[in-house]
Amino acid sequence: MPRLTIKVAEETLRKAVHKLDKRVQLIAVNQTKKKDAYRVTLLKDGKTGSAAINKDLIRDYLAGEGKGKELRRALGKAVSHLSIKFRK
Repeated sequence: MPRLTIKVAEETLRKAVHKLDKRVQLIAVNQTKKKDAYRVTLLKDGKTGSAAINKDLIRDYLAGEGKGKELRRALGKAVSHLSIKFRK
C-alpha cells in the first residue's frame, strides 16, 4: 500500500468521484486543520462545493479492506448535495 499523501489521496478521490458522476470535477484536496481528514472541493456546472473525507476511509479503501462502499457513500453525499444545492 502506498503511503497516504495528498497526491495519492487526490488521485484516489478523483477516480472515485469520476465513477459517481462524470460531470463532477475534483478541484482540490487539502488537509483540514485537525489533520484527520481531507477537505475535497468539487465543481459541477460552474458551482463549487466541499466536503471533509476522513483519512481512515481513504486508507482502508487503498488497503482493500472493503471500505470502498463507505468512501463512495461519503463522496456520493457531497456530489448529491452539490447537485441539489444548486438546482435551478
